[in-house]
Amino acid sequence: MSLKKNIVPFILFCFLTQFAAAQFSGNTTYKGEYIYGSVWKHNKHLENLVNGPVTGAEFAVEWQSVKGWHRHFNYPYLGLAVSWLNLGNRDTLGAAIAVYPYVNFPIVRYGRFSVNFKSGVGLSYVTKTFNEFRDEVVNGTLKLDNSNAAIGSHMNVYFAAGFNAEFPVTDHFSFTADYGWNHTSNGMIRVPNSGINMFNAFLGLKYTPNYSARRNEYLQYYYAPDIPRDIAVELTVSGGCRQLYYLDDKTFPIGSLQADVYKPLTNFYRMGLGADLFYDGVFESGLRYKRTYLASEKFLNKIRFGVSWQNELIMGRLTAGIHAGIYLYNPIKNLEPYNEAKAGTLDKGLIYPYKIDDEDGWFYTRLSGKYLLTKHLYASLGLKTHLQKAEFIEWGMGYRF
Repeated sequence: MSLKKNIVPFILFCFLTQFAAAQFSGNTTYKGEYIYGSVWKHNKHLENLVNGPVTGAEFAVEWQSVKGWHRHFNYPYLGLAVSWLNLGNRDTLGAAIAVYPYVNFPIVRYGRFSVNFKSGVGLSYVTKTFNEFRDEVVNGTLKLDNSNAAIGSHMNVYFAAGFNAEFPVTDHFSFTADYGWNHTSNGMIRVPNSGINMFNAFLGLKYTPNYSARRNEYLQYYYAPDIPRDIAVELTVSGGCRQLYYLDDKTFPIGSLQADVYKPLTNFYRMGLGADLFYDGVFESGLRYKRTYLASEKFLNKIRFGVSWQNELIMGRLTAGIHAGIYLYNPIKNLEPYNEAKAGTLDKGLIYPYKIDDEDGWFYTRLSGKYLLTKHLYASLGLKTHLQKAEFIEWGMGYRF
């Protein structure tokens, strides 16, 4: 792997590490872990391609605070990690380098022994992409055994979630063990993009250089007042772009408008209801991709409207969670699958059986994150999906009333 491919993630990790260390000096721990796992073969391409395990290593720096919102989550660790992963076929899938911040939420804690839930999101760089295998397309067909149709771009989003445990050995050293899900994809910004899902086990060692300072700070008591339980109304405008099919080689605009009402139910959790208006420019006629039957160009085919139930964690200025929605207006539902729609036999209701490989269906989800910049203004980031299939990434701004 060349120096050029490594230098950007390395510099970013060093910068963030130094910045975070300045904020939490004297309360820093270091963790190194070996990774062994497997790629979930969720389509025919990956079944033919993956021929070995996922292997790799991760180095992380963690900090702990007892102030403010941390108390409501039993004093979680904040972490910053860099990972290197062999993706199960080095020659074709290549390797991934990931840099991501995360939060490690304690579930069980007894002294220094703990069982935790870890969740994080960041960026990954994948060394092999589909662009290196375009010559393998023959008569409009991709040779599944020889090409990386799972990843369409070098830069991708990286997700990490799972459970872990820490077993103390001395005041300064602990054994660590993790098992979780890791995912890398670009949210359809560049196709093909089926994404890579991994289930990985971690085993490593954690070093606490200043145990006495960490222990004394943890034993101090900081009172964190209850957060206000007032109902909040939020309006979010988002945009972005995505591709649909590698042979069409086109990029389309996407956008969304959200109107949401939230009620905090605890100091760390809020529930909401939302109305979602989506614009997806991929639904135009004349494309080579035969999943949606579009006989003519209609603006309304690019519009969908739904309502969603929203669950979010509250961590100071940051809120993050998952939204689950159902389409109330969706002209695409009777235009998929392609052959049935072309025959004119579809007349679907609000909820209907469907296969996600053939159509989007009536159910959608959004992984959502919002960060308050001022008392009212926030930046937002979302990943909209239909079951396990990503539709697009939303970049937006919003206002909280």
